Amino acid sequence: MTSDAPPSRVLDELSGYSGGPFAVLDAFVSQRARFLSYVAGLDDTAWGAATRCAQWHVHDVVRHVRDVAALHVFQLGGPFPGFRLTREFDPVVTPTQWLEASSGESPQDTVRELTRLVREEERLLRAKAEADPEETTLGALGRTLNWSVASAHTFWDAWMHERDVVLPRGELVEYPANETRLATMYGLLCAAAPSSWREDYVHTRLLLEGSADGAYVLTAVDGVLRVLGAPGDGTEQLAGAVGPTLDSLAGRGPELEEVLDGSSPAIEQLSLLRRAVT
Repeated sequence: MTSDAPPSRVLDELSGYSGGPFAVLDAFVSQRARFLSYVAGLDDTAWGAATRCAQWHVHDVVRHVRDVAALHVFQLGGPFPGFRLTREFDPVVTPTQWLEASSGESPQDTVRELTRLVREEERLLRAKAEADPEETTLGALGRTLNWSVASAHTFWDAWMHERDVVLPRGELVEYPANETRLATMYGLLCAAAPSSWREDYVHTRLLLEGSADGAYVLTAVDGVLRVLGAPGDGTEQLAGAVGPTLDSLAGRGPELEEVLDGSSPAIEQLSLLRRAVT
């Protein structure tokens, strides 16, 4: 399942991203800047438009992105936002409960607050990358992670919600390679987590058209989840387009078996995340 050629990138739960925490920061900076520019240009009609999140319109999604940014700033050492992740967190119910605190808020105030949080987030991420490259923490899916991998969850959440807003409007996003790579590798790592809770680890290779590296190996070493960006060697088990695959893993669009060609137990394993978040 592996190639003799060395992997171009590695995302490991404990040792982090092979590009280092500053590579995670770079992906944050470009995604946040693009999203802020986009939402700042929305008119009143667009703020009330439907999104891929069935119960949320555009303003709801942006308020959620703001809430998660506030939580991320808190996790990086900033002020308490009034809520936190707990064992009782329900990915379907809890984020909507968080939105109750900003009910009636104007879109302009939401953008203003998100802009402030993004500046603080970048400052804290940069300081953390310089001071604590190896620190670990408990991740959103209950697994111990390098702190920068835990932060990559916030990046992935924001990246996915950007698609929730933009794609229903018939628009496309041109992602830089560093964003596509991190979103792909973390998306795969995240999707492998639910299966790992019962020590049923995913081992597969995916050929993903449109991805930054072409092919990825998803595996576990001594119980630690790992994704490797690796050149294809003719042994790919699963193949599909990167966007629809990442969307499906996160509960958007068709089921995973509909967007990936090939047969592998990994399809069932990777589909567990979708069931948890929808």
